[in-house]
Parts: sequence; C-alpha cells; structure tokens
Amino acid sequence: ARFDRICAVLDSLGYLDPGHPDEITPAGALLSRIYGELDLVIAEAVRAGALADLPVPALAAVLSTLVHEPRPGSGRPARRMPDEASENAQRALRDVWRRVGLVERDNRVERSRPLDMGFAEPVFEWARGAGLAEVLDGAELTAGDFVRWTRQVIDLADQLANAPGVGALGPAGLVASCRGVVGALRRDIVDVDRSGLG
Repeated sequence: ARFDRICAVLDSLGYLDPGHPDEITPAGALLSRIYGELDLVIAEAVRAGALADLPVPALAAVLSTLVHEPRPGSGRPARRMPDEASENAQRALRDVWRRVGLVERDNRVERSRPLDMGFAEPVFEWARGAGLAEVLDGAELTAGDFVRWTRQVIDLADQLANAPGVGALGPAGLVASCRGVVGALRRDIVDVDRSGLG
C-alpha cells in the first residue's frame, strides 16, 4: 500500500509514464540519479528553476539546506540566507517543498523533512575562499562537522552535475554551476582523505 501511494505521488508529478506505468519519464530518469532524503524536492527544484542563475557561493548555500540536518538541541535555527541571491532562491525552494508536501499529504505519504539553513553561512563563506578558522569563528560547528556537511553539499552538487536531463529539464547553466560548487568546496581540509565522501 505504501509503495502504491509513493507511485501515486510520482505519477501526479510526472515522473512515471502515464501510458506505461512501469516506465519513467525523463524527469523520472533525473530523479533516479538523486540520492537523499529530499530527492523529490531536489528534482522538483531543478524542474521549477529554483536553482537558476546563482553564483557558486549562493548555490552552495542553497544546496546545503537540502542536506543539512541540525543536531538535536543545537540552538536557534538560522532565519536568513547569506545574501540576496541565496535568499530569493531559498524562497523559491520553500515553495517547491510546500507543493511537494501537499502532494505527499494528499496521497498519505510521509511528508519530506523541512529544509534547514543552519549550514548555509559556513558553506557560503568556504565557497568564497574563506579559511577554516574564519568559517568556524562564531559558528556552532566542529571542524569534523564542517568537513562532513561540506562533503554532503559536494556530493549533491556532483549528483546534479551528472544526472541525466539536468541540462534539458532545468535551467541552462545549472550543470556548470554545480561543477563550480564542487571545485570551490573541494579544497584544503575538505579534500583530505576523499574516501570519506562516499
């Protein structure tokens, strides 16, 4: 029954071929290459253009909200994104998250977890070239947590850069921007022992 409800969500959003229910659409091919708890939100964000035309640091910050999960009792959640571009994109992303949530609710599927802005500022600064001490100054993060979450953002950006159909289904330039995120974040301590990325 749960599988059928999930299929109903995917069907209503255009990820399954209506004429051939056992086959996926191009959007379904995109979704099949995104791995994460918010995979459907991510795919819908690509299709809706919510990640369009962002400078690399802003895109890194927005992608972080799709992977970051705060520790229980980690203090007051962040309320704003680092700059205007990331704030506008995050607003569009929240709209996508709400739309997906309504479809999940209508089909009695557990709703996708909320977006979290708690890592947006550190990863934004890192993508701009700041050093580790500067990034961690004032942030409630250990160096280990910083590396772990940065690698999660890299992993998501890499998935999007290589997923089929991103260039056709999403905004022009998103693949290049995602590759830019990978290049900007993968340096210094984050690039040590890359085996931890998988």
